Amino acid sequence: MSPKLIAVAALLLAGPALAQMPPPPPAPPTAGDARAHHRMMGHRMFPSMSEAGRATIREAMMAGDDRRASRQKVEAAREKLLAALAADRFDTAAVKRAMEEERAVAEASRDAKQAAMLAAFQKLSPEDRKAFAADSRAMKARMEQRMAGWRERWQQRRGPGGGQAGDMPPPPPPPPRPGDDIE
Repeated sequence: MSPKLIAVAALLLAGPALAQMPPPPPAPPTAGDARAHHRMMGHRMFPSMSEAGRATIREAMMAGDDRRASRQKVEAAREKLLAALAADRFDTAAVKRAMEEERAVAEASRDAKQAAMLAAFQKLSPEDRKAFAADSRAMKARMEQRMAGWRERWQQRRGPGGGQAGDMPPPPPPPPRPGDDIE
């Protein structure tokens, strides 16, 4: 048997197996993909603004905000809160410290975002500032409309009078346990 004939026979026999191989998994998103997504979102989010204005706002929205690190810090503070709550003896000071830590992390993140946005607003032309305000109002109205539709569909699913919030009084608070030191 010739080598060419053997190769053809091998391909014919391997054909069904090759045809059944799963496709390769999609490539993981890269930083460039994320930037492209945000550029696309910027066009949809602020359609009335100039391209330069959208770029300025986009940069401010993305600047200096390490959401993952902030989220991890908030989660660590919440875990401290839960640990204090789960202790045998209630420690008001420990709970307050954990709450203060969580608030401080959240405020620092918000302050950094607001500073970046303020700097961006100062760079915008008057036309882009007005367009930003108008587009922001339009986005808010669309979101409110979506939420109203969601509430309406939710009410329809519940049926007439079924499970309305005012139908049943709230449960009474649990009685205090002896030895609880709540202040």
